[in-house]
Amino acid sequence: MASGVSNAAWYDSAMSSDSDARSAERKLRAAARAAGMTIEFVPLGEPKPPPYADATPEERLAAAVRLIEHHQAIRGGFTRIPRSEWPGETFRIE
Repeated sequence: MASGVSNAAWYDSAMSSDSDARSAERKLRAAARAAGMTIEFVPLGEPKPPPYADATPEERLAAAVRLIEHHQAIRGGFTRIPRSEWPGETFRIE
């Protein structure tokens, strides 16, 4: 090239010339990335199945408690401010 800029791509590992091998390598890399993800993949155009459709009320409550405890652990525990001192207004409906 006249400008001295190359369009060559450099890779850490040798690229396979076989398309099946490249496809397999790509799938392995994708699986390794997916193993560390905390999201759920839902195929395009398909509805996401409800996670607790067949659960009993007790199982749903236990799942909600686990979720709340997980969020509390992330934010550093429960609040130490008494409920009476939380910001907001109290409305009386008579």
